[in-house]
Amino acid sequence: MNDKRILRDFCIMIVLGLLLGLVGLGFVYHRDCKGRFLKSTRINGVNVAGMTAEQAEAAVTKNYSLKVLFREGKSETLKGTAIDYELEEPAIIADRLKKQSFGDYLSSLYLHGQRAMTLRGKYSEKKLRKAVMKWPEMQKKNMKKPKSARVAYENGKFFVVKPSKGTVVNKDSVMEAVEKAVSVSMTGLSLSRGSGYYKDKAPAVSEKQLKKDCRQLSGMSWSSVTYELPDGSKKVLDANQMKDWLVRGEDGRLKRDDGIWEQKLAAFVARLANSVDTVDRPHRFKTHSGKVIRLQARGYYGWRIDRESEAARLAKELKKGADVERKPVYAQTEAAPYSDNYGFGDTYVEVNLSAQHLWMYKNGRVVFQTDVVSGTRGVHETPAGAYFVLAKARNVVLRGPSKTTTEKKGKKTVTTTSYEWESPVSYWMPINYEGVGMHDANWRGVFGGSIWAYNGSHGCINLPPSKAARLYSLVHVGIPVAVYY
Repeated sequence: MNDKRILRDFCIMIVLGLLLGLVGLGFVYHRDCKGRFLKSTRINGVNVAGMTAEQAEAAVTKNYSLKVLFREGKSETLKGTAIDYELEEPAIIADRLKKQSFGDYLSSLYLHGQRAMTLRGKYSEKKLRKAVMKWPEMQKKNMKKPKSARVAYENGKFFVVKPSKGTVVNKDSVMEAVEKAVSVSMTGLSLSRGSGYYKDKAPAVSEKQLKKDCRQLSGMSWSSVTYELPDGSKKVLDANQMKDWLVRGEDGRLKRDDGIWEQKLAAFVARLANSVDTVDRPHRFKTHSGKVIRLQARGYYGWRIDRESEAARLAKELKKGADVERKPVYAQTEAAPYSDNYGFGDTYVEVNLSAQHLWMYKNGRVVFQTDVVSGTRGVHETPAGAYFVLAKARNVVLRGPSKTTTEKKGKKTVTTTSYEWESPVSYWMPINYEGVGMHDANWRGVFGGSIWAYNGSHGCINLPPSKAARLYSLVHVGIPVAVYY
């Protein structure tokens, strides 16, 4: 009898304990969770645990982003703040919170799964398109075209390379997919796995034919030329490029057509020259003050490959079949490699037209300097640029534009040529073919300062006579001349 009473009292105590526990949990629920989302609640992937409806709406709007995966492991993230993202029906959040019950709270204590909901979003279409079109993957220059199966050459062997899809995107399809993903508040979008996002079509090529080509090419004799370039890099011409200079005959076999071969060779030399020549490109230069500037391109100083001579030499070397390593055939060169004062080396003439001053460096130190007068400001300004001394001459008469007049003197017709101005000089050092150079000016008593602003030269760089004589003795034909303002 006593055992039954003890069991009954025990059960009563358990029930009372459970009731007290529920009452306690109810108190905690009303104190901490009423009007706030339960733990592990996510809206559009954002954790909103402990938030009110207003706080949840703000967090979801602020933290929304879409990660877009492209090929080759590349990705871009589109942030909601950049496209004015906001929820299409924010009231649903408040409705969901109102439906949250004590039962949901109890289950959340034991269940660890996510309580998730997804809401549609709206955005600025203009800002979304602008942001997406700025992605590197959407730029044509960064896209790799799909390639058919082809023959390649590496380490002395020919082999067949399988076709590759490339990374040319279908911009309209990508844009449409991104817009749709944002509208349904997706946080991730993979374009690398879907279809229609890339343009993968490449011409169909018979792999059987490619294998035949490999065998034929492997049986041919090949040579290579490795070029040593001014910047220290090397450019190699070998079978990998020259195999594409061959043509396919009527019998299906590859062969050399002399006319086409010469065209391809000339095109290669042209591309080589375009990558090396610097005469028409701006030149960096470290000035006397230590500042690095960019000198304007004037078509004078710099590297220039002699395309005709280089093509002729290359043709002979390929015909011999030997492997060669050398420098290109140059029509002219810079004084030094690019690493040495950007190609100017340590011996050069520097003219600062703003300061109206000239320095000459030899072996890295100033050995001569003087004030000068350059072309009249706004009228005959001396052109800034990278030059070199084209020639040296003594006792020359410099002349301006000519004018020819014809008149009759009796029975004779006399033709007379006159010039706008004439200036005899003792030391002439031209730097361009338009008549600009460095020379003495014995008609001037003062040099430097602001004279060039109102009484400058016709474009030349005027020096005091004794200074011109000294500079003439120091410079040589071909010495670099940097002229800048």
